Amino acid sequence: MPGSPIPASPAPIVVAETAPATLQLRRMLDGTWPLSTAQTLSHARQAVNGDTPLILCGCHFDEGRMYDLLRWVRGQQPLRHIPFLTIRVLEGELDDAMYESVKIATGALGGNGFVDLLRWERRYGPQAAGQRFAEHVKAMALGAPGHLDSL
Repeated sequence: MPGSPIPASPAPIVVAETAPATLQLRRMLDGTWPLSTAQTLSHARQAVNGDTPLILCGCHFDEGRMYDLLRWVRGQQPLRHIPFLTIRVLEGELDDAMYESVKIATGALGGNGFVDLLRWERRYGPQAAGQRFAEHVKAMALGAPGHLDSL
């Protein structure tokens, strides 16, 4: 799917995250897919609709309301199908125990995976991590099945 073309007028991916993290994500995803940003839970609820192809929600979204948004999306019948990827963009890599706890909680609440971008940068290098992330985001927005458990 990474080679698949983007539809002519795609609905935007909703990015629920702080302003500094959103800026970094925009740089990483430049040209990958249109983005709609939300910095509060109420704004995210307004931005998400049945045509939303993917939600990217950061750990620092609205002072830690990432799981609130995930619960809300999974609780709305017309929105349940939307892939929901939790992400960590800024402020240092999580230790292994915290990383696993976020990953497990995301899955338990119906999310499609957790990406700690700083962990990816250490593992793959900054440029390769950004490219890999952009490819996965595009694939998920195009409807790639499954979870990102292996990442």
